Amino acid sequence: KISPLPRTYGRQMTPLASLLALATIVALTAENGVVTAFSVNNGGKGKAPITSQSRSEFFTDVLAKGSAAFALGSTIAQRPALAADAASSDIKPKLTGISNEDLKRIITKDVVDNQFLVSADITREVYDESANFIDEIDTYPMQKWIVGTKRLFVAEKSRVSLVGDVDVKKDKIEFRFDEDLMFRIPLRPVVSLTGRVVLDRDPETGLITKYQEFWDQSVGDVLKTAKFN
Repeated sequence: KISPLPRTYGRQMTPLASLLALATIVALTAENGVVTAFSVNNGGKGKAPITSQSRSEFFTDVLAKGSAAFALGSTIAQRPALAADAASSDIKPKLTGISNEDLKRIITKDVVDNQFLVSADITREVYDESANFIDEIDTYPMQKWIVGTKRLFVAEKSRVSLVGDVDVKKDKIEFRFDEDLMFRIPLRPVVSLTGRVVLDRDPETGLITKYQEFWDQSVGDVLKTAKFN
């Protein structure tokens, strides 16, 4: 039985990555196409295509399809633990009361220069330590999201582009992105997608308290962009 994503994301990436690769290949070669294969129940009225995806929802759907179609006959050697697996012991003071202008500059740098959507290299000083990284599946504490992201993606071979400007308000931050994601698994598959990120802020401290990411494409459309190296 495959563990649900919230129990594997950030801890046990080898089964996740393996099934992702297998399910991607199946989806790409399916006779009827991947959009039909990857859909959700629509209140007993048949299947309705998924139109907006978070990372976790995408991975969970892929895992479900992959585990139904395959039984892994072999395992991939476990990667050495990353340095990021250890909790940070040198957290800098929080930048409480930060201005909108300074926060915009920091978030822009994190997106463009640090490529934080694939590297998890965030400026932690602008995040509350209790900040949650949320999608439709579960809620992840910040450290777990950092570890999982670093394990899952090859940051130096992925690409994240900021689309438009970073919009900073007292209670939230929003920006759009365009990205190519390379997975840290055999064949190094790369998928392309666009979407937006919403970061909630504490109106009093100005710190970020919640991260949420949304995809523009359906699961099927994202899978159809897969390229293998």
